Amino acid sequence: MQSLAQLFYLHGIGYEYTKYTGEHVVFDESTRRSALSCCGIDCTDTDTINQLNFALDAGTWLTLLPNVSLVESDEPFLRVRVDERLLSRGCELRLPSLDIVVSRENLHELSVTGDYRFNDIRYLEVALPLPDMPIGYHDAVITVADQEAHSELWIMPKQCFTVDDKKRLGVSIQLYSLFNAHGLGIGDFADLASLMREAAANGMDYILLNPLHLLFEHSPERASPYSPNSRALLNPLYIALSLCEDAKDNLALEKLLNEKPQGTDTYIDYTSVSDFKYQLFSCLYHHFRETASVERKAQFEAFCLTHKHSLATLVVGDNEYASYLQWQAHLQLNLCQQIANECGMDIGLINDLAVGCAGDGSEYRSQDELFSHGANVGAPPDPWAEQGQNWGLPALNPQKLSKDNFAFYRSLIRANMEDVGGLRIDHVMAIRRLWWCFDNQGQQDGCYVYYPFEHLLAILKIESHLNQCVVIGEDLGVVPTEVRDALKSSAIYSNGLFYFEKDHNGEFLASEHFASHSLLMIANHDVPPFNGWWTGHDITVKQQYSLVDEAQSNALLEARKIEKQRMLNFIMRETSQQLTLDTEASVVYQALACCLAAAPARLFTIQIDDLDQQILPVNIPGTDKEYPNWRRLLSRPTQQIMHSQQSFLASLISIRNQ
Repeated sequence: MQSLAQLFYLHGIGYEYTKYTGEHVVFDESTRRSALSCCGIDCTDTDTINQLNFALDAGTWLTLLPNVSLVESDEPFLRVRVDERLLSRGCELRLPSLDIVVSRENLHELSVTGDYRFNDIRYLEVALPLPDMPIGYHDAVITVADQEAHSELWIMPKQCFTVDDKKRLGVSIQLYSLFNAHGLGIGDFADLASLMREAAANGMDYILLNPLHLLFEHSPERASPYSPNSRALLNPLYIALSLCEDAKDNLALEKLLNEKPQGTDTYIDYTSVSDFKYQLFSCLYHHFRETASVERKAQFEAFCLTHKHSLATLVVGDNEYASYLQWQAHLQLNLCQQIANECGMDIGLINDLAVGCAGDGSEYRSQDELFSHGANVGAPPDPWAEQGQNWGLPALNPQKLSKDNFAFYRSLIRANMEDVGGLRIDHVMAIRRLWWCFDNQGQQDGCYVYYPFEHLLAILKIESHLNQCVVIGEDLGVVPTEVRDALKSSAIYSNGLFYFEKDHNGEFLASEHFASHSLLMIANHDVPPFNGWWTGHDITVKQQYSLVDEAQSNALLEARKIEKQRMLNFIMRETSQQLTLDTEASVVYQALACCLAAAPARLFTIQIDDLDQQILPVNIPGTDKEYPNWRRLLSRPTQQIMHSQQSFLASLISIRNQ
């Protein structure tokens, strides 16, 4: 059915892909039908299919401008689509907010950038020159003869905001894992502020955070920051009492603090921590209501007005109370970034944006019309998951994303760039395509679905400049060539992990392999800390939790010996330093980090877990209840960790400055 095949293409339903084995895979029509059905489209309804094809193809040529027009700031021209019989007529473009009017007596001499024939009429796309305009979003009205169209002009820079003038060193953390100075069982913004000062004093330029997204107050054990309640809101558990003005002279709060429960030394008890901290938050809020000055209440009202769209997604009983907690969290996150700036950090905080949200959270429920139904985000088959992966996160409908001129995605990016100096985007390939998982005749099936890449990329570039925020795209795995090229030309940092960068023989690639415009790490939250990896303790943990049996454990330990030797080979090639399998983990780690510090990558990130010589993993991929993911705490205050590593950090800074 030709019209259905056309709709597959226009709606972004993938046709083929190359598997990790190199195999060329073409999706079955039944698979593609199932994907389209998840978008609410009846694949047997010929009239509906024809109407959608017209709207997505020919219909786009029957109006002078689309709802959104992309304009490059360094070559500003507007693509206007017009019946060629009207080329001799006058044209006027008005941008009221900028007090700009562009008039032409005719369109004859403009460059033609495209054409389309419909009902024996030829339509031309012509390039209308524009004056220089500020980066951002500007409403426009165009008139040609008796036709008029409204559009939002997105004036976008060629590249994202960047600070690519020298090599920088940073540290990655899981904020909740920081040793809490006040014994409340979870790291908070005061602990982060303290770490900012320590990191800056040791020559670091940034701290890479875990996602700070809102989780589930009434289901506190749902601890994964990558399956959040809402990505546009912050997790109140990070609020520090010591940074909150409403903690001063608060007798109810002081009384409650005297009843503080004792926390554990290794893992966060989220039920206990959340229950107690929300009691404390209630004391803060009531104190604010009763004692706050007119000025502070006005500040709160201004915050609520500025963030009204994201706050409107809160699905709770008392929205003012929930909004108050968001206000406090934003104030404290902003304070941490201010401290970074005052201490001379060039970037400061780098936030982390998860690829999706939970299917029962406030983000999904408040915007469910933007999502597909019955499709989750996942990954195609790979060597570690031959059946593919289903991450259980609802997939956004690519056609619905354009609603209100992409208001959802714009506000999401803006919310996550606010109060920070950088944004890491988890699974950045999602702005081009995502693997959908869905049911097809009782069996799990899947295919790639494509998204409005140019528009989503434009939003990243515009918001990056408006917020003075660098952008890092986590591009691990299979990355389409056009995505890799676009990220590079847009000055979006790639994200390299040493563990995964190998040649066809399995040997680690030379440090010079890492691109200059990249963020390089030895590992991330899905890989065990170096100490645990080197000693094989991560394999022991898997056996303890019955994730592998004894035979599998022994096989993994033998394979690990090979990997360790390859790492030693890498260090030998880079530095001529001869280490052995019996060398202590800390010695090998420092040698490896010094090798990578010399790599061309402008951003080199070490994990605070490795500075703390942790052996327990933060997260074991593929597990949920089996292992206590996203709960493991650091063993000591960050000041002690940083002080104990001063000599090592100074060596890294020296190498980076060469």
